[in-house]
Amino acid sequence: MLVLSFFVPALWWPVTGVVMAVIIGVVACVEMYKAIRNGGYHPSRLLLIIGMCLATLIVISGLIFKLKVESIMALYLIVVCMYCVSCGINLPLVRPEDDKAFLNGMFTGGMIFYISFPLFCFVSALLFVPNGWYYMVIGLFAPWGTDTFAYFTGVALGKHKIVPHISPKKTWEGCIGGSLFCAVCVTVYCCLVIYRYDEIGIGIVPYGVLTFCLGLLISVMSQLGDWFCSVIKRRTGIKDFSNLFPGHGGMLDRFDSTFFTLPVALLLALFASNLF
Repeated sequence: MLVLSFFVPALWWPVTGVVMAVIIGVVACVEMYKAIRNGGYHPSRLLLIIGMCLATLIVISGLIFKLKVESIMALYLIVVCMYCVSCGINLPLVRPEDDKAFLNGMFTGGMIFYISFPLFCFVSALLFVPNGWYYMVIGLFAPWGTDTFAYFTGVALGKHKIVPHISPKKTWEGCIGGSLFCAVCVTVYCCLVIYRYDEIGIGIVPYGVLTFCLGLLISVMSQLGDWFCSVIKRRTGIKDFSNLFPGHGGMLDRFDSTFFTLPVALLLALFASNLF
């Protein structure tokens, strides 16, 4: 409900979506920083803050200079990605006594990219892509649909473990069932909503096939995002990233899958706006 209270008004006032992204980004940075520290590493808070501010400044620049979304994405990939890589060099320069300075710097850069990139895609879609809000519906809610149907499929049919050393309860049957359900939902949603709003003229059958394939991709990315955070939690010895949502963990526990699906949703939006 908290997400809906920010996201639904973003259809008319994108600033509410931007506020939501900022809140998620700040909390996620704090949770990830504490998790990495718990694993015995010491990323740089200053470099982390600077990196997140760089991503924010790029969005502001896009608004000021009225840039196209492709230019904004290119600017992000050049500036922020180069900054993330440079963290591995910068930290050893200021921490010559730290034997793990290079690893700490790379962890810092990885945190910046992992958190800022999906939120940057989310904000860019809301602000710079025609009907971008409708595509972000897919990025936000497809992971929840995947997880729900994967759970029920796994309970009913699950026999073969897929990654027992990471997520002991995950099964191949649940993974496949969740992916198929997600792909069907994305296809139906796109054909009933986005197909009409964007007036895509390639025909509903080929568009349906394309969106079904992209729905499968989004579902796979959703599950990879879940496993990614599961690996971090196991390697750092924590059960949840925080107790922000009692019984459900922290912000990253809720948005781990979403961080992997938002960029794919933006990719779908760019395909629709440029190719069709």
